[in-house]
Amino acid sequence: MTLHAPPMPDVEALLWETLRDLGGIKVFAYDAGSEWPFVTEAVAIQIDVRASNKVRARDRAYQARQRVLRLPFDLTSPVRRVEVVSGPLFLADEDGAPRYIIRTSVTVRATRQ
Repeated sequence: MTLHAPPMPDVEALLWETLRDLGGIKVFAYDAGSEWPFVTEAVAIQIDVRASNKVRARDRAYQARQRVLRLPFDLTSPVRRVEVVSGPLFLADEDGAPRYIIRTSVTVRATRQ
């Protein structure tokens, strides 16, 4: 008998849909892990927030953080837990353009087949 883990939601896509109307947002996963019985997965996500100036980037970053922290309270969302690991913190791009980053751990539950 072969055991198959249930499919996990695409956390990057989910967060992108949640944040995309803010503009200047880039979302990417840099780590993930799951433990037996593989019904949840914790995904390490970095959210980069850019804007034309530092104040706008900061304001947008705090809006993004607030939206992500609300996800576990949405009953239609597969997100079960969000933990802010760091940020928002200022980290200018290589060219000096304003950017804030937020690092989170997002725990999702597998979807039913």
